[in-house]
Amino acid sequence: MKTKSWYQRLLATYLPIFYLVIFFLIFVFFMTVSEMSRQQTSNANDSYAKYVMQALESALQNIDRDFYRELDTDPDIQAFLFRKDDGESEYLLNSRLANKFKTMGVSYPLIHSVYLYRDADRRVLTSNAIMSSDSFGDREFAEELASGREVPYTWTGVRDYRLFSFDPTTSVVSLARKVPLQYESRGFLVINVSVSGIRAMVDEMATQNVGSTAIFDASGRVIVGSVSDNLQGMSLVKSSYMMWEVRTGLIGGSAYRVILNFFYGWIALGFTAILLGTALIVFVTRRYTSPLDAIVRRIKSYSKSRSKELAVMAGGQLQFFETAFDHLLEIANLYTDVHHENLVYRRKTFFIELVGGERRIDASVWEEETGRFGMTNGFRELAIGILDIDKYPGFCGAYSYQDQNLIRFVISSVVKETAAEMRIAVWSEWLENERLTVLFYAEEPEPGLRSEVAVLCDRIRIWIQDNLEYTVTIGIGSVVEKLEDVPRSFDEAEEALTYKSSAGTNRIIAYSDTERGFQLDSFVYLQLIRSIAESFKLRDSDWKVKFAELVDHMQSRLFLRQDMVNLLQYMIFHISKEVWDLPAPYKEAWDRVTPELSGVLLDFDTLEDARERLEALLDEAAGWFEQLRPGKQNQELIRNVQAYIEAHYHSPDLSLGLLSSEFGIHQSNLSRLFKEEIGENFVDYLARIRILRAKELLQTTNDPIQDIAGRVGYLHYFSFNRVFKKIMGLTPGEYRRSTASELKGG
Repeated sequence: MKTKSWYQRLLATYLPIFYLVIFFLIFVFFMTVSEMSRQQTSNANDSYAKYVMQALESALQNIDRDFYRELDTDPDIQAFLFRKDDGESEYLLNSRLANKFKTMGVSYPLIHSVYLYRDADRRVLTSNAIMSSDSFGDREFAEELASGREVPYTWTGVRDYRLFSFDPTTSVVSLARKVPLQYESRGFLVINVSVSGIRAMVDEMATQNVGSTAIFDASGRVIVGSVSDNLQGMSLVKSSYMMWEVRTGLIGGSAYRVILNFFYGWIALGFTAILLGTALIVFVTRRYTSPLDAIVRRIKSYSKSRSKELAVMAGGQLQFFETAFDHLLEIANLYTDVHHENLVYRRKTFFIELVGGERRIDASVWEEETGRFGMTNGFRELAIGILDIDKYPGFCGAYSYQDQNLIRFVISSVVKETAAEMRIAVWSEWLENERLTVLFYAEEPEPGLRSEVAVLCDRIRIWIQDNLEYTVTIGIGSVVEKLEDVPRSFDEAEEALTYKSSAGTNRIIAYSDTERGFQLDSFVYLQLIRSIAESFKLRDSDWKVKFAELVDHMQSRLFLRQDMVNLLQYMIFHISKEVWDLPAPYKEAWDRVTPELSGVLLDFDTLEDARERLEALLDEAAGWFEQLRPGKQNQELIRNVQAYIEAHYHSPDLSLGLLSSEFGIHQSNLSRLFKEEIGENFVDYLARIRILRAKELLQTTNDPIQDIAGRVGYLHYFSFNRVFKKIMGLTPGEYRRSTASELKGG
């Protein structure tokens, strides 16, 4: 039996497959064309019907809105209906209103006529005349509205209108509005839109494919046109505003008939393509199998002359071919791996260039690169989001390097799958170990990419919260429409994450929602800090309450991390400043805790974390201070002195000498004990107590500043003004104005 050549084998294999594929493609082609024709008809009808209805609604809504505004604001209409006597002749008033009606008709070409009906004397004012309703051509419609029946809110159906009873009628649709709008009706305004104008408007919008367009009112009466029964792809759109219907239909299947006319031509082209394909396969097969057949013939010829040797070497020869083939596969796999690694590197490099703004990337570069990476490249809007792993140092300590990479892979996969469910394209890269940067983009985002991205990010956050042991905080930049604006969105997403310390973890932070709280309420914060420092210096446990109040204020609005650090550093500085007025042992105790306080500000994760650590350190320092306090007997004496000062601070005669006489202790000893126990001398303490009371009076009363000075123990206003400014940094008047503005702003 003669062995078939490779040429014959390839022909016997290729040709049946080729014929089968060609016939299948022809079948699919005609099925596809038929379906496309049907969809074309349906889509064209739907689009056109919606277009017509939108245009009509827009035109009539504009008329309705502008007339509604006129009714609410025009004094001439009110004067006509209420018959106000302002010293102006009724003729001038009527002329002015008629001119306004004419101007309205010029502004809106669809308007046929406008008239105003007055209930008091049943008079009708049009743009051309004023008359009694008895001689008015539209009397029936006007009398029906005036009979007390509720004025319809929507446009009427088609009706006949004429100015005088002997005039020919005109088909119009009307809109009536009672006047005044909010009180008992004194009349109404009627706007008539001509049906011929609507018909002309629809005719201008018509295309060559439209066979028929008809508009029906709420009662089913035809306003414009008619609909034939033999139209294909009938579409219907109903307006919720006018309660009208638009029905359109195309002249039966024009595109489909064209294709059917060329049916036999397509068949002829198909068979021609088959013949040409057959000839091409024969030619190509002959050309490319000739070397293979030549090799086979040479092997056969060689085997006849070396049959015995080859019989021995056959296994070695096959092993040679197998080894060569395996080597070829190894090289191919190696090339594939290298190509993949290079593609991953190029992809990440391009992403960094895109979000970092290091390279100008236009639409052509974007399409080329994303096409190379096998990604979707169409977009109308883009936005950047950054997923930041919360408590990252703990995350690194809890998982091995391999487990960390696995979790990063899981997070990336969740982002892609969730985005695919919402039909949003994403491109994500781990630009930092703890941060996944995601580019969101879409061609037709509904209702908008901004809201869609917010929903998507929240779904991702919830999934990670429920399925992993760690959470993420996501910063979102602004939505942009141009590739060159992507770096701005990236910078905004990074800035949004800087608010994480105050906003907290496991949440979404959009750049548009951030605000600079420190700048807005700086006065409040600085006052709290001074109060904390004073309480801490006096070893008053009230400093904890004030510190908690400061943190609560900061948590009530979004803060940049650096703003928080600056504010807390300022608090530590103020406490240090107050402590340096205390004896040396107190300063030494404070110096031991100061480095740790500064260290907290370098590595805290959230504001709550900083609060706990700072409060613990301050509490530790306060404990050391307590151990350094003098004996109980002196403490009791100084507490009594403090109570006396607080009860008699308003006395101008209060002095260290008076206290010395009152408590039977020498002035110098009392001054020394006061300094050791309280941490400040008597004069400064008394001034602070008086100024605290003065602050309350400035905030809660409108008394003159000179009177307030006398009520807190100062005989001279200038002395009070100097001490107040020294302690508060403001004069009493400036302080009163600043607190008043703060209250108004709050």
